[in-house]
Amino acid sequence: MPRPGTVKPMMASPSPVLPADDDAYGYEVKWDGVRTIAYVDGGSVRLSSRTLRDVTRVYPDVHGVGAAVAAGGGRRAVLDGEVVAFDDTGRPSFEKLQSRMNVEVSGLGDPLVSGAPAVYVLFDLLWLDDRSLLDATYEERRAALESLLPAGGGAGWQAPAYVPGNGAAMLAATRAQRLEGVIAKRLGSRYLPGKRGTDWLKVKNVNRQEVVIGGWLPGEGGLTGTLGALAVGVYDDGGVFRYSGRVGTGLTLAERQRLAGLLAPLVTDASPFVGAQPDKRGCVFVRPELVCEVAFAEWTAIGTLRHPAYKGLRHDKAAREVVREGAGVR
Repeated sequence: MPRPGTVKPMMASPSPVLPADDDAYGYEVKWDGVRTIAYVDGGSVRLSSRTLRDVTRVYPDVHGVGAAVAAGGGRRAVLDGEVVAFDDTGRPSFEKLQSRMNVEVSGLGDPLVSGAPAVYVLFDLLWLDDRSLLDATYEERRAALESLLPAGGGAGWQAPAYVPGNGAAMLAATRAQRLEGVIAKRLGSRYLPGKRGTDWLKVKNVNRQEVVIGGWLPGEGGLTGTLGALAVGVYDDGGVFRYSGRVGTGLTLAERQRLAGLLAPLVTDASPFVGAQPDKRGCVFVRPELVCEVAFAEWTAIGTLRHPAYKGLRHDKAAREVVREGAGVR
């Protein structure tokens, strides 16, 4: 059977709680990176983003997984994982990965690579040689992955083991290490490319939300003349773009200037928001095309984010896919 040329990653659904049937799930750390599919053939590697963009030349430092697959006896494979950058304490840092995202580099000697080395954290095997594993269970696919790749990882890649059952302990451990949370995957589940269902659940320690930028507000005081805050929104169940608040915290001066440049070609006279609007005059509206991620305290009763902080742009998700995740209104 021919290996697929492209695979859209299977996605996890947000959940405020761990699954009740704990023993039916395997648990993984929720890594704070970008989802990436790797196509390995004879030791060479091609990388594809969640939006099917070729990112092979963006992350040359993770290509060592190709040699590892060959050493494990595989000739061709399709792997699923997440490209992550780690900070000086060993914790995943989405902010550090920002300098690498969407930027092709000259090779391993490029300053961007040495400044923010990437690691490919693997958690699934979808195809091996001429055999599809899409209909195999998660448990079977993980066993095949562990047989193919050596324990402990290698240059530019890791394949951490999952934890069967005991999700509460896993979630507590990630909370103690100040990690984002866990992914719970039903042990008997098939891999459904491009689908989001309840077989995979993401349970977070910290509220994080992808939002779409619909405008920006001029800065005041020391920020006069620069971008002060972002006006952001999400799409509701009917596909309508709704205002979700403004984000000014977490933006460095350099990032404000970079965003101003990226948003300038998107400026429009009409507000993209339907219904509630930014509550401050002078908002510069833009076409809702750029996606960013924020951390926040909670959703308010009127559907806006309380105390949001900017974490970075996400080039791996289409704006129309951004909906409110299940954080609960308090």
